[in-house]
Amino acid sequence: MASLSQSFLAYFQKKNLQIILLGCLSGIPLGLLIDPLNYWLAEAGIEKSTIGLFSLILIVYTIKALWAPLIDRLSLPILNGLGQRRSWLIFSQIVTGCFVISLGMIDPNSNILFFAYIAFFISIFSATQDICVDALRIELVQKKELGEASSVYVIGYRIGAVLISQVIGLYLAEIFGFQTAYVFLGLFFIGFSILTFYFLDEPDRIAKPMLSPFTNFGKWLKDSFLDPYLDLFLRYKNHLIILLLVMFTYRLSDIFLGPMAMPFYQFLGFTKSEVATYTNLYGLSMTIAGGLFGGLLIHRFGIASMLIAGSILAPLTNLFFLLLNNVGKDLSFLILTITADNFTQGFVVVVVISLLSSVVSKTYTATQYAGLFLLGTLPSRLISSSSGFIVDSYGFGEFFIICALSGIPAIIFTIMLVNTSFKLSLKD
Repeated sequence: MASLSQSFLAYFQKKNLQIILLGCLSGIPLGLLIDPLNYWLAEAGIEKSTIGLFSLILIVYTIKALWAPLIDRLSLPILNGLGQRRSWLIFSQIVTGCFVISLGMIDPNSNILFFAYIAFFISIFSATQDICVDALRIELVQKKELGEASSVYVIGYRIGAVLISQVIGLYLAEIFGFQTAYVFLGLFFIGFSILTFYFLDEPDRIAKPMLSPFTNFGKWLKDSFLDPYLDLFLRYKNHLIILLLVMFTYRLSDIFLGPMAMPFYQFLGFTKSEVATYTNLYGLSMTIAGGLFGGLLIHRFGIASMLIAGSILAPLTNLFFLLLNNVGKDLSFLILTITADNFTQGFVVVVVISLLSSVVSKTYTATQYAGLFLLGTLPSRLISSSSGFIVDSYGFGEFFIICALSGIPAIIFTIMLVNTSFKLSLKD
């Protein structure tokens, strides 16, 4: 069992710097599809039920497992000389940036459907980037280093999603408007992607020989789509069902609440600059603190015990939003709510990423991680699309109670999983 000082020093390895940059790039486009977009739509007078439906776009990130095998097993023409991971990475990043710029050229009030289509394409190519990032993040480290690697990834992700996309994005929107803000951030994303690309090496990994789908399509299909999941089943067949139940429910309370956070802050009367400063900028520091704390505890005590802690903390912090709803616009209580919620989010996300990363095989990194991510988040994403309808029908108070109650199944399933022999497979 590593000491806390050893756990802390592990953060300063070169590969963790590479992972934090990848996390930052992963967070930028997704961040632009959440809080700033929801605030933009709310400010434009779009109905809350429609804003809630926009969260369905995020399901694309969940179903990325459908094309993840292509990232593992299909070479990109022309760019293949850059390496399997790096070629797909830079391709997806440049296309994502172009669509972000395109979104900034559309007024949602004039053509909400076309606006939604562009946001959808951002999610497709951004999710493709995430497949590459997840694979690189896992392949760059050893299993015993997954805790700190997950922590620095979450830090980078939050810097991208919160500091760049949400804090800077909202400040830019306050000064220049949302359309100009999105054009600027799209250009920034492309430039940042190109610079980061030159600092990355193609990782060494145990890979099956590449097959062309044009020479033996049946074998390519089996190697790419069937074998990764067969490998997963054979290694965890005795615990796969309960593992999937944990994945289905673990972040339900958090994801369910997400789409209504920005409309809630606007409903209470907080300005864009207040939201950027307190919920995003200050919230970022709390998320980073929670992520670092989670990584240290995982390195010190292992994943299993932290799984239980995270399952309990996540729904409990939803209740702070209920109290804020009763208090009304109060900056002090907003800070208290953000402290509890974001610290817990950072902790929980690191735990989930560490769990998934410890389960996948490096032979099928991209495919297996994306597949588990799909099974773990699809139910939550589908349920979260109804959040706006619940708020419109019952109000924010009842909605936050429902969010907290939705976390109870995760507590039960996590305790069941940790009390099986599956716990042994989480050790180094």
